[in-house]
Amino acid sequence: MAMINLSGTQQWVLQRVCNVIVILFVAAMIGYLVLCGPVSFAMWSTLHSALWFKILATVVLTATVANGILAAWQIAGDYIKGRLNTVFNIILVALNLGLWGFGLGLLWAV
Repeated sequence: MAMINLSGTQQWVLQRVCNVIVILFVAAMIGYLVLCGPVSFAMWSTLHSALWFKILATVVLTATVANGILAAWQIAGDYIKGRLNTVFNIILVALNLGLWGFGLGLLWAV
């Protein structure tokens, strides 16, 4: 079952782009924590309530979920055969989308 209709090169590029997005976000957050010194709740709350941060965090969350779905699909294709492969993929896509929805709910509720 081909759940993801991308060539091997496109899958590889998509995973690398998602990884770069996550790494840049983590580096920016570490830079923020280092440069701001002791972070108070007010500073942290202000950062997380800014529209630009919510958009950026949504992009990072989406990239993380896309990477998780693609990685699970690749692992299942290599190690799980037959009907169990389809079941495994459906479960992992549902879990990833559930986590994405939960993350968006947390992120945009602030």
